[in-house]
Amino acid sequence: MIKGYLNFVLHGHLPWVLEQGTWPHGENWLWEAAAETYCPTLSMLANLFEQKGYTELLTVGITPVLAEQLSHPKFKDGFEGYLQERIEASFKDKDHFKWIGETATAKLAQRWVDYYSSVKQQYTERFHKDLLGGYKYLQDSNVIEIISSGMTHGYLPLLGKEETINAQIKAGQAIYHKHFGRENSQGIWLPELAYHPEYKWKNPLTGEEINRKGIEYFIEKNKINYFIVDTPLLRGGEGIGAYLKRFDALQLLWKQFENEKPELVGTGDSIYRPYLASKEVDFFTRDDKTGILVWSGDIGFPGDEWYLEFHKKHWPSGNRYWRVTGKETDLGEKEIYNPEKIIERLDENSKYFVKIAKDNLLNYYNQENSPGIVVSPYDFELFGHWWFEAIGFLERVLTQITEDEEIATTTGAKYLASYPSRSEKIISLPEGSWGEGNFHWIWLNQDTQWCWKYIYECEKTYLEVVKEYREKYHSDFDNITRIINQMGRELFLLSSSDWEFLISTWGARDYAEHRVTLHYENFKKLNQLFKDACTNPLTDQQMQFLKKLEEEDSIAYAMNVQEWFVIQD
Repeated sequence: MIKGYLNFVLHGHLPWVLEQGTWPHGENWLWEAAAETYCPTLSMLANLFEQKGYTELLTVGITPVLAEQLSHPKFKDGFEGYLQERIEASFKDKDHFKWIGETATAKLAQRWVDYYSSVKQQYTERFHKDLLGGYKYLQDSNVIEIISSGMTHGYLPLLGKEETINAQIKAGQAIYHKHFGRENSQGIWLPELAYHPEYKWKNPLTGEEINRKGIEYFIEKNKINYFIVDTPLLRGGEGIGAYLKRFDALQLLWKQFENEKPELVGTGDSIYRPYLASKEVDFFTRDDKTGILVWSGDIGFPGDEWYLEFHKKHWPSGNRYWRVTGKETDLGEKEIYNPEKIIERLDENSKYFVKIAKDNLLNYYNQENSPGIVVSPYDFELFGHWWFEAIGFLERVLTQITEDEEIATTTGAKYLASYPSRSEKIISLPEGSWGEGNFHWIWLNQDTQWCWKYIYECEKTYLEVVKEYREKYHSDFDNITRIINQMGRELFLLSSSDWEFLISTWGARDYAEHRVTLHYENFKKLNQLFKDACTNPLTDQQMQFLKKLEEEDSIAYAMNVQEWFVIQD
């Protein structure tokens, strides 16, 4: 008898990097994530289904901007070339280590040769250069549920106009339908799990005040059934924080905001069941007890001394040959990786994770006499990329739970279909996110205010331009339509929450600042192009500029972007 369910939610997201640099920042991010996370996880899940018949295993979030990149011809061809480069670089490492007499490290280099060769074989032969098609196959086979997100992961509580909040969600549904075939994604990953309720909001920079609707209004309007929030938004208190320990710059920034953080007061309700956010929309709550086991590098599994050290890499290949060793161990003192210890550590860690999840579920069942649900959401890229062994961990957890007689894996939509909200009471959630302090400071601070100034300016301008476009018919209508749609793409890309995050963490600050400036300038040039095209035909030079942007920033290519910014009654 099943007394409870576990729902892993793996949130896959990267900003638009195609045609925007390669190394150290840009397209390499996409190649790395595909090689270490997206492709091997797809292969693992397909194996569990095809070899063991496992279904309803977990939920995969694929943001629209990530889906658009994984389906792009430049990615499909470039990824194969990247894998071949990694194979050749690993061979060179092997030869080097053999030459200097480091036999153990040479064997690890051969492991990298084998690893990248395997991923290349999976990608080209098993999945036919179509990772999205592979995930769609798992969705259609009832192995996973795929959920969408905001178009470019815009930070919804800070966007200045309700039309742009709605556009992020509405565009996400359109891209989901485009790639995964179904009319609507039943669930949504709110970018950074950031939520705001209905209230009179004052723009933090412009001072404009608007009576804006809660995020659940736009979720319901776009026919989405559920979303996920961090634990403190339901229960109060403080969350585990998803990023602070990973970035030194955030720890310095946090000291400036720690005394200003809002104190979230919760309901005291259980996190192991869904609740109503509106009459038609449910929400699930992140389980902090299982969450910290995977998120934390201090007390969680990724900090295990035997796992692969993420931060130390061999030059020039970039391969990793060292283990964590100890959380206080300097990079120069890291010890050589020992693959023979990994199976033992994965077995122990996965069993402990399952025990914690099962104990929580059985406790809930004994109290409520109904199966509850542990929702464990993570950045997808944590599995395989940040924590290299995590896909093996995930496979073990899924297998152990599937073979358990009292608990099972599931997805959000499957659970709601069997166990809908048992109360008509609507829970009023506070404003917050899963960032440190459960608020907005990572994305809005003294270092990022200028980004929001640009966003607010472009939001206002774009809504005015769309209004004029829809009310007037211009002689050069086809080209004007192209301009308007490209302006929408630039606004989407400008609004990515990644840029503020990278600026605050110093993870790739120069790159992020360049991207914000680039999309802002592109938007302004397009706005001038719109004004020119309303009175005169475009020149060849102007047409070349438009075509160049359409090729470089081709998210939602050939789709009528401007329609997403109009809220229909």
